[in-house]
Amino acid sequence: MSLVKQTVYIAKQKKQNDLKKLLFTHLLNVNKVEGCKNYEVYEADEDETELLVYEEWSSEELFNDYKQTQEYKNFNEQKKSLIKREEVLPNF
Repeated sequence: MSLVKQTVYIAKQKKQNDLKKLLFTHLLNVNKVEGCKNYEVYEADEDETELLVYEEWSSEELFNDYKQTQEYKNFNEQKKSLIKREEVLPNF
C-alpha cells in the first residue's frame, strides 16, 4: 500500500530562501530514491515563510528505509537551523 505524506514547514525569519533552496535540492535527490513516486514542494500564496512538501511513496517500508540513509539524516540536520515550525499532516 502506498504512503502519502504532507509536511508544512514554516521558515525562520529571513531563512525562507535558504529553506526553499534546501527543499528544492532535496526534491531533485529524493525523486531518484527507490520507492519515491512523487515529491513536490509548494509555496503558500499568502505567507512567503510557509512551504508544503507532498510526498508519495510506493510503500511505508521503502519510506522507512530511506529515513535510515545518510542523505535523509543530512537533510534533517540542515533543515533544523532554517525552520521555526514543522507540522506533519495526517497520512492517507
